[in-house]
Amino acid sequence: MITLKLKKQERQDRIVLLLNRTGFMTSNSLAKQIGVTSMTIRRDINELDQAHKVIKTYGGAKPLSNDMTVEFSTSQKLTINVELKKQIGEKLANIIEDGATVFLGAGTTLMYSLPFLIKKNLTFVTNSFISFSKLATTSNCRVLSTGGELHKNTGEFLGQIAERTFDGLNLDYALCSTNGIRNNDVTTSSEDEGRIQNVAINHATKALIIADHTKLGRSDIITFRNLNTFNGLVTDNEISSEQRNLYSEYTKVW
Repeated sequence: MITLKLKKQERQDRIVLLLNRTGFMTSNSLAKQIGVTSMTIRRDINELDQAHKVIKTYGGAKPLSNDMTVEFSTSQKLTINVELKKQIGEKLANIIEDGATVFLGAGTTLMYSLPFLIKKNLTFVTNSFISFSKLATTSNCRVLSTGGELHKNTGEFLGQIAERTFDGLNLDYALCSTNGIRNNDVTTSSEDEGRIQNVAINHATKALIIADHTKLGRSDIITFRNLNTFNGLVTDNEISSEQRNLYSEYTKVW
């Protein structure tokens, strides 16, 4: 949350930025993120909607376009849609059985899943520096880091060194992250981010794609895999019946 009081124009620019990156956000979520009252945010949304900069919806707002134009850092993503990410964490803990070996991708939703997953006797393999650090200090689970070149904006290890870590590994689950899913396309912002997840999937018995409902119907620049090649999509409880029906055509939806 930003504690420095922003001027009106700066505040409204930030609202547009947040919506372009995340899709729909509630007025309350925007207020917490920016550090103002919900009443102020609702006034801003009304003005932005009238200026054709965002689309006002019930309870919040969404961007004009479903294409992503901004890449946020991991620290910024950690403050967005937190409750939705925790819902997904609870679902994952119910899906994955005790004793499983799990690849944990670098998405922030997966970080919020850790408090639920570490209650089980799991072995983790991760390319996320932040998740590795949390697992090493807050759990008794066995944990392996891929190593490799650190991509500082997202806090993940990428590249050939990280990918070679999977040689000889046998995984029960690959838990993968995405910036957006549009129809059958699962997307991300860079080829390296998608490639390491595909390597992990090739060494796993089952692959699950993890995404809160605000990422559905949205697309980043690179499609790294088709949704129908995953064993399931794990999302939050706010998914609409229309979205559930659409994505159930490609894979199982939790």
